[in-house]
Parts: sequence; structure tokens; C-alpha cells
Amino acid sequence: VFIVADGMGGHAAGEVASRMAVEIIGSWLQKTIEKQGKASGKDLVQAVKEANHQIFISGSENATLQGMGTTMVALFQADEQAYVASVGDSRVYQIRTNQISQITRDHSLVNEYVERGMLTQEAAEHHPLKHVISRALGTNTEVEVDLLEVLLQEGDRFLLCSDGLSNKLSPSEILTLLNQSNGDLEKACRQMIEAANQKGGEDNITLILAACKGDTL
Repeated sequence: VFIVADGMGGHAAGEVASRMAVEIIGSWLQKTIEKQGKASGKDLVQAVKEANHQIFISGSENATLQGMGTTMVALFQADEQAYVASVGDSRVYQIRTNQISQITRDHSLVNEYVERGMLTQEAAEHHPLKHVISRALGTNTEVEVDLLEVLLQEGDRFLLCSDGLSNKLSPSEILTLLNQSNGDLEKACRQMIEAANQKGGEDNITLILAACKGDTL
């Protein structure tokens, strides 16, 4: 499972929440596979909900962690299917046949304005409330998890990233850097981080690139 979690909260709380999300989701899926021999998209959603529950409890019981939360995107393969789970405004992009598309939905106040027709996509990119998210792990007792299913194809690439990257690089800029890397995923990651930092880099920049070779990520 590939996971990016972007924590929020004062002092070290965001770091704690994001680390808990990654550890709990990974552990839950591992135990499920050991018990059942496989895991599904439904299991991925349950893993995310368990992470939400534990983060919320930890924040409620520890004053220094109160109010902590984290965004989360996860990519998990089962057979020839890929499952994508998301909460918050971290993103997953799919790159197929030299085209890039955002396959997750931003759970943010500004994106809700866009979906309601109250704001254009262009205006949303520079809106002062762009950073305000409407859904996160750990901020409430329950959380709604978006789940997507993707039938994998040879050559598919997936980019999981925090908004520290997506707020600085457009999809077309990301695709250009991917093409320049000639299939070297580590090189592409370094180039994207450097490009985002050159544009300001005010927020943390976290990303994972996963490629499908044959029918395996």
C-alpha cells in the first residue's frame, strides 16, 4: 500500500497524526491479508476509518495533541485492480498514455464552492481560503472515505502527493517533468520537489510515484 498523509495541528500534533495514519492503515491491511489471504477496497476503507478513530481518541485524551488531524491518500492493489482511498486535499493523479488526470476529489472549502458553481476553477487556485479543508482524519468521531477502483494497465503511473506539491505545480508541469525523467521515478520525484521549492516551497512537499509494470504496481 502506498500512502501519503499530510498532518495538521499545533507543535508536533500534525506529525503524530500523519504517522499514526500510515502505521494504522498499513498494519490493518497486513493483518487482514494474513487472516483472509487478501484484502479489498472495502478493507482499505475500514483501515482508514480505524485510523480516524484512533487519531481522534488520541487527540481527545492528550491535551498536547488536541485538534490534530491529517489528510490521507492511499493506493492499494488487489489482483488487477487498484483501489484509491482519500480524505482531505492530498491528491492522486493517474498518468496513462501521456495524459494526466486528478482522480481524487479535494475535500476543501474552496472546491465545494467550485462544485456549487460559486467559484471558477481559475479563481479557486488563488483563493485565500484554499488551505481550509472540509474533511480530515482525526477531527471527528466518524469520517467519510472516498473510494475509487482503477483497472490497471501496463505503463500506468500514479502520483500521490500533499498540497505542498499540487499548490505549486500544475498537472501539465508535473507531466512535463515526468517525461523529462525518461522513466526514472526517483529522478522525477527529485525534480518535482526542486520545482515546487523554486516556486516558494512554503509547505511540506511529500510525494510518491508508483508505476505499473505488467499488472503489478
